[in-house]
Amino acid sequence: MQPEANPKPALREQDPKARRIYPLTRLNVEYVDGAKETVLPTPEQVAVAIAKCSRSDAPFDQNVMEVSLEKAAAFHEKWVVGYGHGSVAEHAVASVAIENVSQIVIKILEDSRLASFTEKSSRYVVFSRDRVHVPTVLREGVLGQAVADYFKRLYDLYDRILDAVKPLMLERFPQPKEMHPKAYAAVTKARICDVARSCLPAAATGKLGMTANARVWANTITKLASSEHEEARAVAEELIRHLRAADGESPDDALQNRLFPTLLKYASYNEYLASLPETLKQLEQELIQPTTDKTISPTATLQHPVVLLRDDAHAELRIATALLGRVSRLPLAVIQTQLGNEPKMVDRIIREAVRQRGEHDQLPRAFEHAVFQHEIVMDYGAWRDVQRHRMCTQINQSLGVDLGYIRPEEIDDVGLAKTYEGMMEEAATLHQQIRKAGYEHEAEYIVPMAYRRRCVMTWNARELDHFISLRSGKKGHPSYRKIAQEVWGTMEQTHPLLAELIKVDLSGSEEGLSTLGAKPKGF
Repeated sequence: MQPEANPKPALREQDPKARRIYPLTRLNVEYVDGAKETVLPTPEQVAVAIAKCSRSDAPFDQNVMEVSLEKAAAFHEKWVVGYGHGSVAEHAVASVAIENVSQIVIKILEDSRLASFTEKSSRYVVFSRDRVHVPTVLREGVLGQAVADYFKRLYDLYDRILDAVKPLMLERFPQPKEMHPKAYAAVTKARICDVARSCLPAAATGKLGMTANARVWANTITKLASSEHEEARAVAEELIRHLRAADGESPDDALQNRLFPTLLKYASYNEYLASLPETLKQLEQELIQPTTDKTISPTATLQHPVVLLRDDAHAELRIATALLGRVSRLPLAVIQTQLGNEPKMVDRIIREAVRQRGEHDQLPRAFEHAVFQHEIVMDYGAWRDVQRHRMCTQINQSLGVDLGYIRPEEIDDVGLAKTYEGMMEEAATLHQQIRKAGYEHEAEYIVPMAYRRRCVMTWNARELDHFISLRSGKKGHPSYRKIAQEVWGTMEQTHPLLAELIKVDLSGSEEGLSTLGAKPKGF
């Protein structure tokens, strides 16, 4: 049940000095008359109960029982919506299932640092040709038949690759004696899907489970509602209906049926967010001239897909200073000055700080004081995995065809190279036709995952350690393994000590399984 405005009996009195730890989302209460009950407060009620602790000495469970749906709504209307105390909304959490949306929208949803996601994998699940989102202007426009024919041929090739690569993988990677047949079948399937996914388009629909607090949901809905993509705007409307209020639903019914009837009040289209991309595009066209000058560097290229744009020359000094600063009473400037001319001391401090680090231990947060920036050119399939690393700041250019595409070597091995190249060229031609028709954003939907995109990642040494150790492991996809290995290579060139501390796997993918098993973590 949910807490009422005026609970019948009072709660059994607790020792105010005793330590108490208990969940608020499923509250087991006991009344003075000995009766017991399980109370399931709404997310907005939980947020109010927690917020009241800053102004009241009452126990949390008492706060929950005193906060009716109406009182919770009134509280949020005044303090969160009215006065802007948005941190209160972070205590209201919802897990939402989002199914049959394109890769375009999935990536907009996952562009939220303070949320958790799990999405349908292109490694473990075979995608179906009947699950494709085609924007209305493409489906119903003059290019509608061309787009439909293109997707048919693209998925024909996807299915052909799945069939053709299977015997190759069975021959190349026979079943180990110690491996269970079901595990071997799963590994083989993943190896096959790793190759075939290069033919999946951005229009391929997937599903996503997303857990976030109300503040993040409000920002996410606003971002979707302000997107240039019709599909994203439609998803925003559906989220509003399910989380805030359905069409025509009364405020009283919304309080009873929706998770965030008050906290999402202003989650909607934002003119500033909607107009900003066009403003910046106009400035870029006016002020920046295209060039083929190859002397401009560093620039990520097909031959060198990872370049270090911004180095931190004093990375080790900053880390060592922060490590000692945490346990010292001295100003950090004093510590940094004394360490500044003592590289051996800096080396010793860093090594000692990680000497007892276990396999699953993260680096100390002091490593976050060293910041680096990389420009990366990678295929869209690999980018989908890399993009989910949210403890960094990303700039992702739009998805296009101008950076070319990858061709997995297995495509050649099974005699489909010519067919594959022809399909990729057809994708490029159709992409250009759609753009010329005035549908720049809609053109992204037809781009296969084989095509590359450019992004910039700004991240600290602690996140780099996590990224490289996770994504370079032989259990990972070959595309992003190469990226992680190259990122590590840039660190080795400029910061050999930090690179030495990162567990990197430089082996080729043929040396291990393509999936399943524990991925390397930590030092």
